[in-house]
Amino acid sequence: MQKHNSNAVSQLSSALKQVNISNPHVDPLPSNVQFHINGDTSIMDGTQNPNDKDDGNHDSNNEDPADITGQTSRITNFFQNQPMDGYTLFSHRSAPNGYKVAIVLSELNLKYNTFFLDFTKGEHRAPEFIAMNPNARVPALIDHSLDNLALWESGAILLHLVNKNLKETGRATLWSEDLAEQSQITSWIFFQTSGHAPMIGQALHFKYFHTQKFDSAIERYTNEVRRVYSVVEMALSERREALVMELDADNAPAYSSGTTPLSQSKFFDYPIWLVGDKLTIADLCFVPWNNVVDRVGVNIKLEFPEVYKWTKNMMKRPAVNKAFRGE
Repeated sequence: MQKHNSNAVSQLSSALKQVNISNPHVDPLPSNVQFHINGDTSIMDGTQNPNDKDDGNHDSNNEDPADITGQTSRITNFFQNQPMDGYTLFSHRSAPNGYKVAIVLSELNLKYNTFFLDFTKGEHRAPEFIAMNPNARVPALIDHSLDNLALWESGAILLHLVNKNLKETGRATLWSEDLAEQSQITSWIFFQTSGHAPMIGQALHFKYFHTQKFDSAIERYTNEVRRVYSVVEMALSERREALVMELDADNAPAYSSGTTPLSQSKFFDYPIWLVGDKLTIADLCFVPWNNVVDRVGVNIKLEFPEVYKWTKNMMKRPAVNKAFRGE
């Protein structure tokens, strides 16, 4: 077996450090839609930090965090002095799923603070955190206005936020009042959380962080990542064609006959969304992982052009940038 390349992590970090998304007037997408978060550019699935000095298994550990002086003091202090309102998001600076929740909180203009857990100190294994999140992973969210209601799993958190916002404001921001559209949005959420994120996470793991190199595993998960993106690309392409035919009706016969390509339409770069005619959580949940998929050798700009344009439109949104900056 070929041994793991110890330079892989530094190469990954170096590549991501070249990105700057703070200026919305600058195209941040030379290849994929990438981001740089507060100086920590190691991107994983929220279960392992490549800088952690352990075996990467955060489900159990022989070391009890409570036995180490001060190790869980931040956690203990927080749970003893919780805010009276707003939300607390438990995340990690290298976890795309945590930023997924931060994006929606920011888009809904909700009051929240982010508690970035320190995995090297075992904070994700603190008894107080496990009591609220039995999976002991990020993200997790506390809704302080609902008697400190604890939520975990990113998809469940997003659905809670938009449903609660609809109930409180009467506006279906990032959501829908239509039952059929709600079902479609939920389908995309489940697809993203069960297929999109895990496949990229596994591809990243076997390419950069596994102790031994398994080309077959890298190939398997990279191919599955491409299959997942082909599903999204097809859905967006169908939305694009329908929109162009509707809004550019005068030229529709030429597009239908193939004498004029759709790319000639002035609506070819017009924003399109997965469900309905507006941005929803179905779209936003993909953004953080779209920013790191090039690390497994998938260039969405070249291979999935509609995914690229779709992600680029979301990356220009102030709330998305705010979330990525950890504000």
